[in-house]
Amino acid sequence: MPVVDMYIGPKRPGPPWWRTCLITLAILIAGAYFIIVFLAANGIYIASGVPLPEDFQPTATPLPTPTESAQSHLQKADAYFADGQLEAAVMEYEQVIAKEPQNDAAYARIVKPLILLRRVDDAAQWARKAVQLNDQKPENLGALAEALDWQGNYAEAIDYALRATEIDPKYAAGYAYAAEIYADLNRQDKALAAAQKAIQLDDNSADAHRNLAYVYEARGNYRAATAEHQRALQLAPKYAYIYIGLARNQRILNRTQDAVATLQQAQKIAPKDPQVYDELGWTYALAGDYPRAIAQLKKAIELEPKFEVPYGHLGHVYFVQQNWQDAVANLEKAIQNEGTRLEYYYKLGIAYVNLNECAKGKPWVDKATQVNPVDAAVQGAAQWYQQHCESAPPTPTRRR
Repeated sequence: MPVVDMYIGPKRPGPPWWRTCLITLAILIAGAYFIIVFLAANGIYIASGVPLPEDFQPTATPLPTPTESAQSHLQKADAYFADGQLEAAVMEYEQVIAKEPQNDAAYARIVKPLILLRRVDDAAQWARKAVQLNDQKPENLGALAEALDWQGNYAEAIDYALRATEIDPKYAAGYAYAAEIYADLNRQDKALAAAQKAIQLDDNSADAHRNLAYVYEARGNYRAATAEHQRALQLAPKYAYIYIGLARNQRILNRTQDAVATLQQAQKIAPKDPQVYDELGWTYALAGDYPRAIAQLKKAIELEPKFEVPYGHLGHVYFVQQNWQDAVANLEKAIQNEGTRLEYYYKLGIAYVNLNECAKGKPWVDKATQVNPVDAAVQGAAQWYQQHCESAPPTPTRRR
């Protein structure tokens, strides 16, 4: 019996063989691509050039930031200091101390910029730490000697300076510090000998030449002091305090224009140093140029509102101009900021008397008399008070 065909009509032909191959190849390629994407998303790479969708990009692992070494901070601090950038130098030395608390060199080197920033108590504290860590290192002893000198602790200061030179007889800085301390002690012969010894040991030391200038100034040899300051500036042209010393001696020699030019140069080097503006203001004041003086002194106060010296100088300018109210305000501000200069007291007393406020003036005249009763200006202030206050008739009491 013949087999009956189950299809109605003719049998349809199958797809061409090449189409099947293409479909199979496409499936294989797509599967391979998604496998590669999956592996790459998990950090497994088959080939570096396969582009990934943004959502599948692996999160980059940040590389650790290299930690700067203490030695690197120390080198940067020394460079900042040499460039006259005192605050930046202090910050870098503090980084060294934080990383290496036993590094006595960092404690010793931070002392000088702190002194020049008028942070003398901090300087002495760090210097004592340096000596505590190593009391046989002349640099540590010298740093403490200088800090103590600026504190006014001369007896202890000279002891440390001499100990530094005993440990190392060729330590030029030790003799330079001793020279400055001897000058402050008014032992001028010893001061000159020590300063000259420092120069002999190291003629390229800015500190040695600057301190020899300081000794010459204390002896009244202002021309020699000027020459030594200029030599110090050749060796250390970025230190504002040397410009200030040079200008001070130029001013004493009545070289006012030279002093102004020197301080203007200092302003370019240290535009944020209030001492430079104060010295320039004071130079203008002594020359009688009060408008320029006031402008510079106010700028000094703006830069450092707790710096007493420009308040005192500004008080003097107003005193000379007989602007008693502003003189009182600035002289009192100088005293509030720990100013203890004799002229603050007697000028404040006179200003109050001239404002007809004898009761407020008397304590300041008395204070000046207690400090130095033989000073001619103090005696003049006392006489002024007596003439205008004690001899004046009492104010009549108003009757009701």
